Amino acid sequence: MWRKTLRYAILLDFGSTYTKIVCVDLSEKRVVLTDKFPSTVHTDAGISLQQCFEAAKCVIGDDDFGSALKLSTSSAAGGLRIAVSGLTKSLSIEAGRNASFGAGGKIVYTASGLISEKDLQGIEGSQAEILLLCGGYEGGNSKAVLHNAEVLADSSLNIPIIYAGNSRVAKDVRMLFAGRGRECFMAENIIPDVGVLNIEPTVAIMRDLFMNRITNMKGVGKVKKLLDGPIIPTPAAVLAAGQLLCDGTAEESGIGPYMMADIGGATTDIYSFIENRSYEGAKQVGSPEPFAKRTVEGDMGMRESSVCLVKEVGEENFAEKCCITKEHLRDAIENRITDRKYIAEIETEKEIDLQIACSAVEISARRHAGYAVKEFHDGCRLVQHGKNLTEIKTVIGTGGILVNNLQAAPRILQNVRARPSKAETVLLPSDVKTFVDEDYVFFAAGLLSDYDQEAALAIMKNSIGTGEKNGYQNQQTI
Repeated sequence: MWRKTLRYAILLDFGSTYTKIVCVDLSEKRVVLTDKFPSTVHTDAGISLQQCFEAAKCVIGDDDFGSALKLSTSSAAGGLRIAVSGLTKSLSIEAGRNASFGAGGKIVYTASGLISEKDLQGIEGSQAEILLLCGGYEGGNSKAVLHNAEVLADSSLNIPIIYAGNSRVAKDVRMLFAGRGRECFMAENIIPDVGVLNIEPTVAIMRDLFMNRITNMKGVGKVKKLLDGPIIPTPAAVLAAGQLLCDGTAEESGIGPYMMADIGGATTDIYSFIENRSYEGAKQVGSPEPFAKRTVEGDMGMRESSVCLVKEVGEENFAEKCCITKEHLRDAIENRITDRKYIAEIETEKEIDLQIACSAVEISARRHAGYAVKEFHDGCRLVQHGKNLTEIKTVIGTGGILVNNLQAAPRILQNVRARPSKAETVLLPSDVKTFVDEDYVFFAAGLLSDYDQEAALAIMKNSIGTGEKNGYQNQQTI
């Protein structure tokens, strides 16, 4: 049980490459330790856990360590893999994607309309760990949803299914799966009515599945008994932290609407915290947009997915940006996709990394944002698809390329800005101020936010340079 008299919180993240620790002095609301160790989640997660614990004991002492609050996130093995089945791409599929990303998941397959044999093969081939089945407003389409439920129940898929569609057929859906011995969890409809988004019940079930089952398969379940709370997906903790930083607390104001870019080796995550509004009176269409939104681009990363990124930009264009030949670029990308821990040491290689990061942010931000176009139906009308981010003035960056190269961070993060286009208006800000999560504490703040919001907010503000900075011991740059 959480006790306000505790002085320290020890906050961990089990990643595929590193297990990280952030230790916070709750009374002084400051970070006293950050460190990281090579992850052992694929063999024995307890090894890197004990290394983190020993590092904490050296800083706060055995007595305070024993009484400290201990919590953890995990993004091991790429996080929670989710497949989504919905009826329409612009409504139930998009709402299902928002729910999955909000739970800290990674979308590995989507199927719109009636599920086909090809879809079943795609879901199985994606190695999804959860399937979200949704579709139909309350009292709306039920025939198609029942068809999809029957196809899934009769299939060879053996993963948990969450039903979050039209509640009129919820009992029938449950009976279909139960009758065939399949595991099915029932959630409220994610789009109960036009313009209404209701993803939290689905998010809660996804997180519960992650905590109680998925983590056991990723080598971290054995350490749960040493923690004071459940292990949660790392992106879900970051999303919670991000909203706290935006809103603030009763005692301390937040920073207001902003975007965040998390650039990793395999993916780039974009977060936005702002109420969606109509752009210049445009008609909004499609699924409603959440205040706190996360998207994941699995082909936009610094290492494993850098080959996909270069293809998106164009090999010739990318080589020209780096002032190198296409042959040099191919060799450089090959090094990055075969060696995840590759570190650029010479200036030419550093420039390639810089251009990868700039492109990752630019492309990912455009995929995250909405757009407005003139459509001709009953006359000419401006129509808005997706989220309007034009009023955002702040962007925060996190990830090794930013933390380890603070001078280049503004150049990288400025790529979220809108670019002129004759075809459509991408709803991104025109000018932004940039900050970096220098201490890599957002996952830790998300964990801490359920226990001490004031301390969680303080360590984030200090990390991005908007709070009163205190000294702390940084064992190793994260």
